[in-house]
Amino acid sequence: MNNYRLLIVFLLLGLAGCKKSLDDQFLVPKRQYDLSVEGGINTRLPTQYIRLSKPALRADQTPAPISNAEVSVNDGKSDILFKESAVPGIYTGLIRSESNYNGAYTLTIKYNNKTYVAVDTLRQVVNIVDDFLPLSTKVGPDGMYSGTIPKHTFGYLNPNKWMISYQDIPLWNPGKFDQSKYYSYTHYLGSPNSLYPLNNLKRTFKLNKDDYITIYKLSLSERYAKYLYDVFMETDWSGLFSGVPVNATGNISGNAQGYFYAIDVDARRYKASEL
Repeated sequence: MNNYRLLIVFLLLGLAGCKKSLDDQFLVPKRQYDLSVEGGINTRLPTQYIRLSKPALRADQTPAPISNAEVSVNDGKSDILFKESAVPGIYTGLIRSESNYNGAYTLTIKYNNKTYVAVDTLRQVVNIVDDFLPLSTKVGPDGMYSGTIPKHTFGYLNPNKWMISYQDIPLWNPGKFDQSKYYSYTHYLGSPNSLYPLNNLKRTFKLNKDDYITIYKLSLSERYAKYLYDVFMETDWSGLFSGVPVNATGNISGNAQGYFYAIDVDARRYKASEL
């Protein structure tokens, strides 16, 4: 009887040890990055925003802002120096020269005795009036305009990121890094054929005929579009029968994650009755 009790004790201790080993294996990231980069260059506003942070290593932690970094962007003609703003980790710079369409914008970050470099190409956006809008509307019996904005639409000639603002949905602001939840995307690549219906990822609205909607259309370079597609393969489209999981690799050199972008922006304002 005593031998049986000792066996049970040893088994429980062994299982506890295995559980701790598995917990450590799954909770500790396989790769720990020096920094994370968000933001980039846009053609609509003179002030540009880039956020640097230290990625969190646990689910109960939040990224920590990175201060005292040297940040600059070369637009093909000159260097644009960025300075840390009043918000820790967010760096701002001013662009005064003409846009370098189809040219490279190069980000350089110097931090903690290391240098990180990223390059993206500025692709000119096709004007909103010359393209299909990624939304649908209909008029109800009460005269109200109901609309649906799918998060993902496939089969477009060019990839783009969109932000559609109305009522309590704010206007696009590149300095607000929490606005990604309002973005929708048009892809030139095909649907990933996820188990879960993609049309469940959508936003709906209901407006009076004279209510205004502001539509922003942001160009994406081919590499940026592929990066976003890879990100969605691991987030929005990660169903049981999705494509093979991928590691979304950004364009930042060294031990860093994220993507530095250069985007062209078109914006139009419509009444709901004009859509």
